[in-house]
Amino acid sequence: MAVSPLSNNSTGVTTYTIKVGGKAVDSAIGVIAIHIHYQVNHIATAEITISDGDMPTQRFDISDADTFKPGSTISISAGYASDEQTVFDGIIISHGIEIAANNSSSLSVVCKDQAVAMTIAKHSQCFLGKSDSKIISTLLANYPNITASVGSISDPHPELVQFNSTDWDFILTRAEANGFVVTNQSNKVTVDKPAISNAAALVVTYGTDLISFSAKVDARNQLKSVTATAWDPAKQSMVTGTGPAQSISGQGNLTSSELAKVLGINDYTLQTASTLSTDSLTRWADGQQVKAMLSKVRGSVTFQGNASATINSLIELAGVGERYNGSHYVSGVHHNIEKGQWITTAELGMSPMWSADHRDIGAPPASGYLPPVDGLQIGVVTKLDGDPESNYRIQIKIPTLNSEANVIWARLASYYASSGFGNFFMPEVGDEVIVGCINQDPSTPIILGSLYSSKNKMPEEMTSDNYIKTLVTKSKMKIIFDDENSVMTLKTPNGNTIVISDKNKSITLADQNSNTICMDKDGIAITSNKDVKISAKGGVNISSTRDTTVKATGDAKISGLNVSAQANTGLTLKGTATAELSCSGITTVKGALVKIN
Repeated sequence: MAVSPLSNNSTGVTTYTIKVGGKAVDSAIGVIAIHIHYQVNHIATAEITISDGDMPTQRFDISDADTFKPGSTISISAGYASDEQTVFDGIIISHGIEIAANNSSSLSVVCKDQAVAMTIAKHSQCFLGKSDSKIISTLLANYPNITASVGSISDPHPELVQFNSTDWDFILTRAEANGFVVTNQSNKVTVDKPAISNAAALVVTYGTDLISFSAKVDARNQLKSVTATAWDPAKQSMVTGTGPAQSISGQGNLTSSELAKVLGINDYTLQTASTLSTDSLTRWADGQQVKAMLSKVRGSVTFQGNASATINSLIELAGVGERYNGSHYVSGVHHNIEKGQWITTAELGMSPMWSADHRDIGAPPASGYLPPVDGLQIGVVTKLDGDPESNYRIQIKIPTLNSEANVIWARLASYYASSGFGNFFMPEVGDEVIVGCINQDPSTPIILGSLYSSKNKMPEEMTSDNYIKTLVTKSKMKIIFDDENSVMTLKTPNGNTIVISDKNKSITLADQNSNTICMDKDGIAITSNKDVKISAKGGVNISSTRDTTVKATGDAKISGLNVSAQANTGLTLKGTATAELSCSGITTVKGALVKIN
């Protein structure tokens, strides 16, 4: 049951204890103020302001001592009449002094929860076959000074990449994509769904214990339904997941569904080109609805200091009208101890923005090494050889650099490039090319391809059926692919061709002298306007399984060291005008019966 912030003897004297390294600091140290800040999706912070410094002696005794040395563990407890509870645990990270114009001076000690270590170094790694909960747990396990609690997410990613981001920022984005929040308190990190089902610990009532209050209802981010979409390359279609509206029970008298009707947005869509499962898309859509739910009512309520006020919890308001009476989500808690008073402010609701909306969540473009170049750029090829680094780069000018002298060397992207082999197609000098830069760094240009224009015309005219594909070189050598007829043609400028045709079931070779070789369903035909010569350093064999004819309109000659002609059935040698059988040596004519005339 929720209780009033005044129920913890808050009418007594405010007391606090600061321990550094487990030991209470000297009570003689003049603490001016203690400010403690908790915020969902942020690291817990405390700042202690201490009176320190003496102008006449020019000494800063507390600052010079090791009491508040950075790196020391620190805890702060607060309460009334020495009945105290811990309100902060962490380490000292910053130590600074300030001297005002009136010569007053102070020491400022900034403390952070030990989870702050997760926000410093950027990492890049790939997670294979792991769910988000497993990935988050793995990252948190790298920090021995914190404990962790991670809600269950069962759907594994085939692969998920963390690229040049801090572990904290990476965890935030994964948590939000699953409708989770990240809370940090007492050196513990919790990643789970917002705690909107638990009973409120405190009830703050106008006229009883409420010091100040402000809140507003905003209909802009209330959504009837959210659809998340992604491209599925296996199905070659979009896949979707849907998240319905969510609400906090008993929060005022305006429901999320009522507010969603104000603007009537029925098609709120999240989309990505990544390959995501339906379950992942559903959780992403739910994440948007979680943000809508938590941003419905935003504001703050201030009351007497109480350690029961915690983030990621509910607080109950009473006496503030039907619009705001009831349970509200606490996204931030601020404890201020100053001038003998302890005041607590609870932030209600939270921003609908995603962590990824903040540009500093990832590495800056060009890694911050120099100003980045956004998008793709137009280049013109000026030189193909002479790369001073011998790295096969091409010299280009970028017209937007506004100077003919501003030429740069760019690498050429290729569809197949390996050591000593691959494709070799270079653009020509004067060609218009499209240029991109790695990591948006203008010193790393890559030629991604060439562009046609009304000046640099295509080798073929574009048609709606798009049957013809062509590769044409500078000298007009061509390879033509005809998808309509399944014909591939290789052609030189002087008319030498090779035509491979599925339509005609043939392969035809033709040269510029009208010599052809045609292979089709009828056989092989060799045609020439002049001589056909067959020569070999070895033997030449001609054979067939059917009739073979050798015919000439002129003389036909057969010569060799020995000439043999054999017929398995009959042999006919016949001359229309004359016939002669002669030999300078012995001539033998044999047969079972020899007839002459």
